Amino acid sequence: MQLDLMKLFDGYVRNYHTLTVHHGKHSFTMTEIEHFSRLGSMLGYFPFTEDTCNGKNRPMDLTWWDNDDGEYWHDFVLHLERENYFKKDEETLEKLFCEREYTPSNIIGIMNVRNQKRIEELLTQAKSMCKVANALLIFKTNSSGKSQKYFDEVYAYLLNKHNIVESNTAYVSDISGTLYMYYKNEK
Repeated sequence: MQLDLMKLFDGYVRNYHTLTVHHGKHSFTMTEIEHFSRLGSMLGYFPFTEDTCNGKNRPMDLTWWDNDDGEYWHDFVLHLERENYFKKDEETLEKLFCEREYTPSNIIGIMNVRNQKRIEELLTQAKSMCKVANALLIFKTNSSGKSQKYFDEVYAYLLNKHNIVESNTAYVSDISGTLYMYYKNEK
């Protein structure tokens, strides 16, 4: 089942103020994963964190499954990876797009990256690696010249195998200690 991943990105943008916490990077990552886990449940899927597909894969941050016959899960709906560390961006792409016995219908990768140039490099790699028709890559970075503790630009790219078919950009602002994400025409 193919999901409208850009619509899920819209929800991520509009609910960002409820996701942000004033703890360390790990807490923030877990809050985002929990957001998508709850969303999967609300949509009627079965979410699992640190899923290994019965020990056959590296642990995946979050998966959504459907159609359990009591013994096996038959529809691998979503694989989501969330990464804070710059040095693990290529490893994250590999986890998302690796060869495996069970291939998800939908993929979401959320990564912190240093700059726009690195986003372009990662997109080139992703386009050569992506074998699924519905993959969303979300890159969080700082705009040039600003010095703050949070990422203030968020770029989303929807891939259909080796092509980018849609993109969008959101921005983050700190309003009285709460981070809000918005599109330029919504501020």
